[in-house]
Amino acid sequence: MFTFEVTPDNGDPYQVTAGSRDVLHWERTTKGKSVGALSEAENFHMADMFKLAWIASRRLSLFAGDLKEFEAAHEVDLVDDEEEEGLDPTPPAASTTT
Repeated sequence: MFTFEVTPDNGDPYQVTAGSRDVLHWERTTKGKSVGALSEAENFHMADMFKLAWIASRRLSLFAGDLKEFEAAHEVDLVDDEEEEGLDPTPPAASTTT
């Protein structure tokens, strides 16, 4: 659903994907939030990114501390799946040969 590049202050960066279980956990523990709201860019806040990345990192045993510790010691960036896969979203031009 959401892939993040997580860079610890003292460690190697890693990618983590927050899947449906992580989003469900985030919805249940974050008052007034829903996955539908995340699909609107103006509703996707840094706090949401950090919490989703933290939930997924904990699930995968990549981080064991609490959210405040995660926020204090990591940088989190949203990965553009199309860019990451090297896909160009522009459709190819029509061929002029017969």
